[in-house]
Amino acid sequence: MILSTIVALTILCTVATLFAYARIRSTVLEDNEFALDPSVSDRESFADYYRPMLRMLDSRELASARSLGGVAQRDFSRFRARRIASFRAYLYDMRLDFHRIDFKMRYLLLSASAQEADLVQQLNGLKLRFQMQLWRVEFQLLAFRLGYGSIEITPLIEMLEQFESGLIRRPAMSAASA
Repeated sequence: MILSTIVALTILCTVATLFAYARIRSTVLEDNEFALDPSVSDRESFADYYRPMLRMLDSRELASARSLGGVAQRDFSRFRARRIASFRAYLYDMRLDFHRIDFKMRYLLLSASAQEADLVQQLNGLKLRFQMQLWRVEFQLLAFRLGYGSIEITPLIEMLEQFESGLIRRPAMSAASA
């Protein structure tokens, strides 16, 4: 029983590490080739893509993993560190997605009418709020790594979805893509 728990936890850690490595590697390649191409997002829904972040560093999830019998503290620490690394990879993707959406919005603002001039102020305000939320999550992640507190990622995901939905609802979108 103890051996199977250790083997299961080791396999889970290995899979999480490989997943994080593959995501980081593909993101780096994507950055180099398509950093300014706003059409390179394959995300159908930000909520679905970033949903694993909600549970990845959840204290209940980690407590149940820690309570497994036969798991050494060193193994659990390694497991926790890999979860944090995966969370960071998701944050990196979130930044890229935000910059892609921002690029699309700026492109659309080039063709905006004088009546839509206030959109620049709204866009800058949204960017500032997103950046503040991102810094809040980074600070929470730092505290979490030191063993304090938890991380609340939901506002950041909602803000990204809201930002994207504003892009989709823009009437200039259909004119710009035609």
